[in-house]
Amino acid sequence: MRVPMILILLLAAASACARPPASGNAEVIAYPAVPGLSSSDLFQVRVNDQEVWTEKFRTHMDIGAFPEWFVEPYTSVQQEVHQASFAGTGTLDISVRVRDPIRSASIHPLSSGIKPHVSGNVLTFSLLRLGPTVVQIDNLPPLFLFANAKEDEPVSSTAPGVHYFGPGIHRAGYITLKDSETVYIAAGAVVYGGIRANGAHHIRILGSGILDGDSKFSQMVLIENSNDVLFQGLMIRNGDGWTNTLRSCEDVTYLNVKVLSFGPAGDGIDPLGSKNVRIQDCFMRCTDDCIAIKAPDLGHDVRDVIIQGCTMIGFAFSDGVTIGFETDADSICNVTVRDCDVLLSRGGSRVEGHSGFSIICDGPADIRDVLYDNIRVEKAEVKLFELNITDGTKYGSGPPGHIENVVLRNISWAKEGPIPLTGFSESHKIKGVTFENCTVAGRPLRDLKSKLLHIGSFVEDVVIK
Repeated sequence: MRVPMILILLLAAASACARPPASGNAEVIAYPAVPGLSSSDLFQVRVNDQEVWTEKFRTHMDIGAFPEWFVEPYTSVQQEVHQASFAGTGTLDISVRVRDPIRSASIHPLSSGIKPHVSGNVLTFSLLRLGPTVVQIDNLPPLFLFANAKEDEPVSSTAPGVHYFGPGIHRAGYITLKDSETVYIAAGAVVYGGIRANGAHHIRILGSGILDGDSKFSQMVLIENSNDVLFQGLMIRNGDGWTNTLRSCEDVTYLNVKVLSFGPAGDGIDPLGSKNVRIQDCFMRCTDDCIAIKAPDLGHDVRDVIIQGCTMIGFAFSDGVTIGFETDADSICNVTVRDCDVLLSRGGSRVEGHSGFSIICDGPADIRDVLYDNIRVEKAEVKLFELNITDGTKYGSGPPGHIENVVLRNISWAKEGPIPLTGFSESHKIKGVTFENCTVAGRPLRDLKSKLLHIGSFVEDVVIK
């Protein structure tokens, strides 16, 4: 797998600071409230006894205009989330106060092992590492806490090639970037609009603020034919359709980015025909696939994609991570998904429902050399995992493709569900699938294989260790 040296150095530094262990001296930097945005009327958040502004975000979508396929009980109402963002170091003691006595509460990802303490209407717990945390209290909307690393060197507003947005509300519309340009959105800033780049080199989209699509900016982020692209720190939310589209790009990195979508086809991050893509320590709450790796164009293969340390909520019609549907290039290869938490996946699809993660080969591509390692799926309502070679016409015009050499290692699904593996024909098979140290509801998959594993025709060399 080819990774440029500059990217290796950047990622090593990011990995060291994105989710650091506790240090001796704790510090909290509360981000400023944004005038014009709604403050939470449900949650009061304090971090190390310092109040942190908490936003209430509620959609105002035209629900009656939704396509028929997007209508479910949980999408037929306005959606609401609350979020608090801050920077910190060391051990962070969190206090969440609500109006009424708390009957039940949980902290996600469950893999964090955090057990909250409840006293009346106050919940407390400690964070030893930075990153996203989801607090669920009774039947209240979720509370997202984003504990970020400090920005060591804030971008200068007067630096050449910088589109700088300080605290406050900005209505910028689509921002088109050229070579060596930067967008910086400061903490406490909301920019209504989107990002565009085509044929650009060395571009940066940075900051701790919010890029908001206002439910009307289509494909909020569209980067095409570009290389050496970095997104870091910011929240990207509330666009129309796909949120982040990377078409025929190379050397793209997303670090500690938060993606929230609410409407139809609200994919989180979609690498299309792109190479050397890393999505690391990101959070996604999406109304279509959180991450969808696609190859819709002939001559634009996909290779060397790494998804690591991410937390994903597939709120509606969503996998955590999927390869497909559109797979019309020659190949998609060398994809690694590692150390991720899928808190939810659900909803219908053109292959009878979404999965925690999946490969849906709906085109002639040869999909091979895919590794899933250390993945935790808390709730997959329809299917746990799926491999499926279709006739190639679900979204395209065919013909079918191939899936080969898929490894699932150290995977845990919290609840039982089907795992279908479906080839297409003698010349379009699934070949070589290995499940190693995988568990379902706390039991080894090998003990449940006859119940959960549905191996169809044209599937060869399935091994369960």
